[in-house]
Amino acid sequence: MIGLAMFLAILGQTGLLNPFQGLFLRATAPVESLFTGIFRPVAAILSDAGEIQTLRDENDELRLENERLRNEVAGLQQDAQRVKELEGLLQITEGGSDATRVVANIVHRASTPFQQEVSIDRGASAGIEVGMVVLSSQGSLMGTVTKVSGETSFVRLITDSRSKVRAEIAGTGAEGIVKGTPDRGLVLDLAQGDIKVGDTVVSSGLGGNYPKGIPIGVVSEVTGTSQDLYKKVTIQPLVRLGTATTVLVNISFIPERLSLEDE
Repeated sequence: MIGLAMFLAILGQTGLLNPFQGLFLRATAPVESLFTGIFRPVAAILSDAGEIQTLRDENDELRLENERLRNEVAGLQQDAQRVKELEGLLQITEGGSDATRVVANIVHRASTPFQQEVSIDRGASAGIEVGMVVLSSQGSLMGTVTKVSGETSFVRLITDSRSKVRAEIAGTGAEGIVKGTPDRGLVLDLAQGDIKVGDTVVSSGLGGNYPKGIPIGVVSEVTGTSQDLYKKVTIQPLVRLGTATTVLVNISFIPERLSLEDE
């Protein structure tokens, strides 16, 4: 075999095998073309598969980056809302009011058709008592304190169906009782006087349960005729009770209510 190999090598060097090599190449050319046609698409598919995986990895990275950016934007929006509320609190504090107010954060919400309550992170240790009036960061009426512990208080919102506030139309003398409705709305019950859409509703101070003149909302709808003893008046609250995060508790005003049901 070694001798045969050396013999063939010598023939190859002298060029005597060239005709046979050409014949072999011509004979194997169709087979080579066949295998090339078969494996070239496979190689292309494998190459494309690698590129697809690369694109998937890049897409996953972009999704994670998008999620991170969205979370950052949401955080910035919350921070902006917080700054806005704190600015409102600062303006109220620097105003000429003699009222003493405790700043608190809403930490929990309880919302059902007949219950609209929140809990805040300030309690008896901050001077808060049952019945005290709770305002928004802009000074609008939000509700009253119903229960107090050392570091926590519970607030019944004005949209609670059990809430009642004696109120009047600012500048006109028309009056009624602001009540919460099962759909988290407000109405002016027993409304008497000239009342129009766009009028501002404020607390009247009658009964001694709320200070006079606290903004409550704006009249959004009035239905009824001149023959009706009382008109049906719908009120749009001035504060977005579902999104507020900061409140003020007026600890300098002591309500005269004997119980929360005697408002």
